[in-house]
Amino acid sequence: MTIYTNLTIILPKAAQALAQGLCVAAAGEAGAGMFTTGLSATGEAPATHFISSGAVEAKFAAILPLSTITTVDEVETVTRSAGDVAAVIQLAKDAGQTVDAKTIGGLFAALDVSEQPPFVAMARLGLQLIAEYHGSI
Repeated sequence: MTIYTNLTIILPKAAQALAQGLCVAAAGEAGAGMFTTGLSATGEAPATHFISSGAVEAKFAAILPLSTITTVDEVETVTRSAGDVAAVIQLAKDAGQTVDAKTIGGLFAALDVSEQPPFVAMARLGLQLIAEYHGSI
C-alpha cells in the first residue's frame, strides 16, 4: 500500500526547471506537470514563483526540507527539517541524471515545503496566483 501526504511546495522561478526534472526523475509520469502554476507578489505576470500542491508519496515527502509552522499568541514560527540531499542525488542518478550536493542544497534552500493548504502557504510568503491563470493548483 502506498502512503501519501499532502504538501504545498513553492519555489522561485529560477528553481523551476531543476525541480520539474527531479520530480519526473523521482516519480516518472506522476511527477510530470509539477510547478506550472505561476505566482507573484501582485498576482500579475510575470511569475516570480511556482506552486504545486497535493498528494505526495510519503517516501518522497520524507526527503524534502519540510517547513513546520506553529502559531502561539498570533506569532508564527517556522522551523525546517534539513531534507535528505543524498537521497535526492541517488534518485536522480537512478533516473540517469547527474546533480551534485551543492545544486540540491541550493534547491532545498529555495524551496518552501509545508503541510499548509496552498492559499495559506501563499499568504504566508506574500504571494498570489497570477491573475490570468485559470487552472487548478
